Amino acid sequence: MHIAIVTIELATATHSSGGLASFSANLARIFRQYGHEVTILLVTTKEEQVEFDEDITVENIYVEKTLWDKFDSMAQIISTVLEKDQDEIRKLIVNIYKSEQVNKKINKINKERKIDIIHICNLNSLSVRLSGNIPYVVRMSCAESICDKASLPVEDSEDRSLSVKNRLQEYMLRSTKYIISPSNLVAESVKSITGVRPAVIESPYVLNKNAWDYSVYRMIYKGRKYIIHFGTLSYLKGSHIVAQIVKSILNKYSDVVMVLAGNSTDMIDIEGKKIKAHELIRKSAGEYADRVIYAGRLVREQLYPLIKGAEVCLLPSRVENLSNACIEAMALGKIVIATDGASFEQLIEDRISGFLCQKDNSDSFLQAVCEALDMSEQDRVKMWEKATERIRELAPDKLYPKYMAFYQKVIQEWGSRE
Repeated sequence: MHIAIVTIELATATHSSGGLASFSANLARIFRQYGHEVTILLVTTKEEQVEFDEDITVENIYVEKTLWDKFDSMAQIISTVLEKDQDEIRKLIVNIYKSEQVNKKINKINKERKIDIIHICNLNSLSVRLSGNIPYVVRMSCAESICDKASLPVEDSEDRSLSVKNRLQEYMLRSTKYIISPSNLVAESVKSITGVRPAVIESPYVLNKNAWDYSVYRMIYKGRKYIIHFGTLSYLKGSHIVAQIVKSILNKYSDVVMVLAGNSTDMIDIEGKKIKAHELIRKSAGEYADRVIYAGRLVREQLYPLIKGAEVCLLPSRVENLSNACIEAMALGKIVIATDGASFEQLIEDRISGFLCQKDNSDSFLQAVCEALDMSEQDRVKMWEKATERIRELAPDKLYPKYMAFYQKVIQEWGSRE
């Protein structure tokens, strides 16, 4: 089988990455490992020099610099007519353009080496221009409207008119028959839009211990105990909760340090001023600010040793798909403290393989952190064992047959369409 994997992110040894990038890399490597031909179409805003596995072809699809002025002019005209945000319209135009380029590239590759199936790793308007002559599936990693609301300082639960981008994505969802979701939570949100529940197939996980980079870990560790909060530091990922409890933690546990890793986004401080997430957490620590360490954005090879050495991994996200950060931490035998009802419950059994807390409830998270730090070594080991036991269910040999069976079903049904 020749599978074309379309993604906007790809984890490599030189690029820091999130869950989508790791999934794209893992999927490609697993199918190559099982003898399939794999081509990755990496769709980016600008040209990137990507070093990936030699036996997997990576095609970089990007927007030429000469087109940006044209897109800006088009966006200005359309936004004036529709009375919509110009930046939103520009992003929409760019995504449709990228989809057109994906379709052209796929058709070109298909003429040279027949493509059996296309796997679009995230919706992002990338399927809107596909011709439909090759079977394709879409992995729905998050309902954009839900994530948009959860990304605000105070989560917005009101129903508001959808953005142009979200309207297009919902239209594409309704017209896309074969959708995969790694989590039950996202599957239910897709069902509420389309009336059909996607196939739930969890994300395969591959832990490569051969090329870890311990340089950042050595600079930070220095014999100290630490809690780590990692991923994109944002409201969506619950960094405001970390800011609310950091001082109490560092006050109670004088031998503990708070480590932050990941892209730091804008948040709002108590005075209503914009401040980077890691700066807000450090500021909130008060007199203990020197025990808050920001490691910056790290590639996986640098991040894994930091996770492995932590006492606790703190992931208070408001909503997740199937959290790659949680999977990584549990695979490394770590105690994860995360949010109930945000998809973590699909991975964690509360107080058995980790801790589940109430969303946006700082007291709930503070209590769990204290429980975790006060656990006996025996109880800690039991929790580690349960965590790694759960993640073994995501091993390639467990999930490859599920993906393969789904692909074969799609190919068979696609060929029999009227």
